[in-house]
Amino acid sequence: MMRTHVDAPDPSRARSIPAPIGRESRTPPRYLVEGAAQLSTPPIAHKRLARVALVALAACAQLAFLLWAARAAIPQALNCDVCDTAYYYAAATEIAKSGLLFANPYDGYRSYFAPLFIAVVAHLGAAFGLGGMVASYSYGASMLFWLVSVGLMAWLSNRADARTFWMAAAATLLNPVLVVYVPYALQEGVLMACCLPLLFVWAGAKDLAAEKRAALVMLMALLAYIIRSSLVWWLLPSAAYAAWLLWPRSGRGPRRLASTAAILAAACLLVGPQIYISHEKSGSFNPYPSTTLLAQQIAWGITLLKVATVEDEGHWRGVTYWSPYLAEPEEDKTASFYVRHPIRGAFLVLSHVYAGFHYDEIKPYWRLDRIRPLTIWLVLSSALVFLGAARIASVVLARELDADRAFMIATLVLCAGSLAFVAAESRFGVIGFAMLSLLVSEWIAGRPSRAEWSRLAPGLLLYLALSFLYNTLLLQSADIRL
Repeated sequence: MMRTHVDAPDPSRARSIPAPIGRESRTPPRYLVEGAAQLSTPPIAHKRLARVALVALAACAQLAFLLWAARAAIPQALNCDVCDTAYYYAAATEIAKSGLLFANPYDGYRSYFAPLFIAVVAHLGAAFGLGGMVASYSYGASMLFWLVSVGLMAWLSNRADARTFWMAAAATLLNPVLVVYVPYALQEGVLMACCLPLLFVWAGAKDLAAEKRAALVMLMALLAYIIRSSLVWWLLPSAAYAAWLLWPRSGRGPRRLASTAAILAAACLLVGPQIYISHEKSGSFNPYPSTTLLAQQIAWGITLLKVATVEDEGHWRGVTYWSPYLAEPEEDKTASFYVRHPIRGAFLVLSHVYAGFHYDEIKPYWRLDRIRPLTIWLVLSSALVFLGAARIASVVLARELDADRAFMIATLVLCAGSLAFVAAESRFGVIGFAMLSLLVSEWIAGRPSRAEWSRLAPGLLLYLALSFLYNTLLLQSADIRL
């Protein structure tokens, strides 16, 4: 009998032992990789296409509106009866010839910046063959503003969600009441062309560093001041906002110092030339040494409720809305009038503020035969005023006041205060109207409930009715025949 080795494996058992497990590959099968790629690629592509479509839609809407506004501005500007527009084109021509010390009939309270801006843009427009000075500026300013807007909208679309994008754009770059001024050679036109893009960035890019947001606000206020001296009040809430953001931030000394240096450099570049002009012509270091017009505004504010510039049978003229206190002695039309007659004074103040935020027509100059006690622009502006006031009350009562909202509310209140004692045109309140637009746009972007709309609806309808009735009374006081 054959003996076998005791350690030899049993053949039957050997066949039942599983094969040793080899090293598994960590690379997934090809079909799984291709499937995952097919599942993940479309959403990314869809988001990219959605952003492009978003910007394209906004850009097309803005361009169409700008071209319409420019086309409307040209024939009006060619008529020398439109005083402000005629002055700025003449001043732009003069500053292009003589430099900063150009002959300026309004030395002391109108600066160099608006004429210089108009001259530069008109020169660029002429270089591209857009026509004469008026057409070159109107179309040139519109196209330049559009190109800047498209770039900023594309930038924000990659940074913020669609809701934030539309919230910021609807209140600024796509706001027809504000954008319509861009093609006009007016202080408000230069103001909107320079400040609306900055306001759009500030409103949409909430994630910017505090130093950059403070610098944006201060730059807007400095531009506003050098464009229109009466906007000096905007420096106060802007400086307070910058201090609110920068003061509590410890450990950021270099960044805070850089932001402060940038603001001071911008102030020197913008205000410095005006100080130089003032010193050379008046011997003063005050950028705006003349106070004659300010004293006259008080008397005009007691005489008039508001003013407008219209086309009347082919000629341009001012429409004056007479105050009930027109017959008051001229020596009594001073600031003390509001102290001696508080009820009359309150009526005048409310009328002036109302004129600055409620629009009969969207264009700064319009035809007299279009005057009506109720227009679509009056309805829209009145609704915005009411909803803005309701939003402010809600924010204050709910104690939801942050730095941004405090800045917008303070700007609105000071804008209204600056109109309180002057016979205002509606274009005088554009800064406050921009803040109202931002407040309402922010509220709508938050998707208010039906209950909120239901609570506001009766008050909104009542305010629209009162606005219509008051506008009818204003027309009765105007020097026109309805």
